[in-house]
Amino acid sequence: MEHSYIEEHNINSRYLFGDLSLEERMRFEEHFIDCRYCLDRLKAVEGLRAGLRTVAAEEASRSRAYAQVGLLARIARLRRTALLAGVPLLVALPAAFLIWEWSIARRDLARSEQTSSEWRRKYEEREQAARNLATEIRESSAQRDQLAALLAREREERARLTDQLNKAAGTEAVAPIFALNVTRDAAQDSSQPVDQITIPRSSEFIILSLELESDPDIQSYRATLSTAGGRSVWSKSNLKPSAEDALALSLKSSFFKPGAYRFTLEGLTAGGRYAPVAQFNFRAIIQ
Repeated sequence: MEHSYIEEHNINSRYLFGDLSLEERMRFEEHFIDCRYCLDRLKAVEGLRAGLRTVAAEEASRSRAYAQVGLLARIARLRRTALLAGVPLLVALPAAFLIWEWSIARRDLARSEQTSSEWRRKYEEREQAARNLATEIRESSAQRDQLAALLAREREERARLTDQLNKAAGTEAVAPIFALNVTRDAAQDSSQPVDQITIPRSSEFIILSLELESDPDIQSYRATLSTAGGRSVWSKSNLKPSAEDALALSLKSSFFKPGAYRFTLEGLTAGGRYAPVAQFNFRAIIQ
């Protein structure tokens, strides 16, 4: 409520005399709680009450000075009128201050409730933040465990591959190579082979190089290792020559015992059938 409206509609006087509507009274009360000017105007009524007391005392003295009954009656009527006019003011002023006190208390309560609501909201936000942080920690821990397990598996796989590479490199480094010649005479006794290989006990693998003659009709080769008595020891198909005139085979040294062996080599033709290509007889010696 603005001061211009208060002055224009004589709100102060109407409030003290109870002549305001409920809505105007509440608006004026909310205004004068924080308005020093309006409070001073209301407190001025206290001065008016003191003035009324003084006027009443003076009128009483004058009534004793006059002898005429008419004047006494007139003075009595004046005093009664003044007192009756001051009664609403005397009653309204304490009521106004009580309303003022009540309005201040209501405002303080509203502020307290607002402060409590703010603290409750902050507490709930912190609780939610704590729950979110706990969830993130659990998720981070699970991800960390998964990454640790994955890293461990990668390390194991790397170690296994490294070990295999080291073994392969060691095998290639120490594997002896033997070249075998084709047995030309089919009637030659396989128990007395021309070629002889000496296999070191320290070698895990050996490499045999088989002599070949280039044949464009051959798609691939099949090699079979057998003893002199005809027992098959090793066989492998789909072999390709490493050069036009040689086929390299890597075999474990444990396949061989001291004695005579025979390599039978067959070629896969375009018709999908194997045909004999060559035969290699040799003797193995273990040292």
